[in-house]
Amino acid sequence: MTQQEERRNESVQQAGAAAEVAAEGRRRLEDFTEARTEIWDCLQDANRVLMERMQQEAALTAELASKLTASRSISETTTVLQDWASKHIEMTTEDTRRLFSDAQQMFKAGARLWSNSAQTGSPETAGRFMS
Repeated sequence: MTQQEERRNESVQQAGAAAEVAAEGRRRLEDFTEARTEIWDCLQDANRVLMERMQQEAALTAELASKLTASRSISETTTVLQDWASKHIEMTTEDTRRLFSDAQQMFKAGARLWSNSAQTGSPETAGRFMS
C-alpha cells in the first residue's frame, strides 16, 4: 500500500470515528433532554397539586373556625375538633404518598439518565470519551 492510500484509509477511519462520536453525543443529549423534561413535568404537576392542597387546607380551616364558633357545648367542640383532626391526618397521609410517588418518579428519570450516559456504544467510542 502506498503512503497516499494509507493516508486516505486513515482519513476515512477518522471521519467514521468522528461521526460515531457525534452520534453518541447527540444520543446523550436527547437522553438528557428527555429526563429533564420528565423531571420538569413532575415538578410542575407537584406544584399544581400543592397549590390545590393549600386551597383545601384554607377551606378546612375556615370550616373549622365557623363550626367552633357555632358550637354550644364542650362535647360539640370536641366532635368538631376530632372531625377536623381526622380530615387533616387523611390529607397529610395523601400528601406523603404523593411526595414519595413524585420523588420516586424523578429518581427513576435521573437513574435512567445516568445509566444511559454510563453506557457507551463500542470500546473505541469509550476510549475516545475517556481521553
